[in-house]
Amino acid sequence: MNKVPQVTIYAKQAGVSIAPFERRSEGRSTEGRIALRFFKLESGSSPIRFLAEPAEAFELYGKMHKVFQAGGKESLNHRFEGRDGEVLTRLTVERWERGGKSGFALAVQRGEEELNVPVSADRFLHAAEFLRHLARQQAWVEELERPQGGFTSPPP
Repeated sequence: MNKVPQVTIYAKQAGVSIAPFERRSEGRSTEGRIALRFFKLESGSSPIRFLAEPAEAFELYGKMHKVFQAGGKESLNHRFEGRDGEVLTRLTVERWERGGKSGFALAVQRGEEELNVPVSADRFLHAAEFLRHLARQQAWVEELERPQGGFTSPPP
């Protein structure tokens, strides 16, 4: 059995799962990443996945601590070329106050779709520390296979 480190946070209508991920691309080295998968707790809905590089996961950890201590809202943005053109995904961490209540949230927005996962202070800090842990654990690159025989000098 293969054990995979993972933190999953459930709210009333949505959740987020944080886990290590391997980015594989044709002709490129495999690299460590961190996947934040936001999902609705209803059947038939599609999750939104935010893939962070290790340095971005560490940056998110810092943003979460800043929000925890000072309040407010912090975001990370990703742009990539999808089938229908450029796609922007925004991951936001925030401290909120409404109607005499307060708490924290992780949210993701892609196009018109937005998923918001409210979370307690303890779970918010735990997720931040887990991101910090994964930022270190996933900071690797798999070397491509090199031909046998070592280095050869360039032709004269």
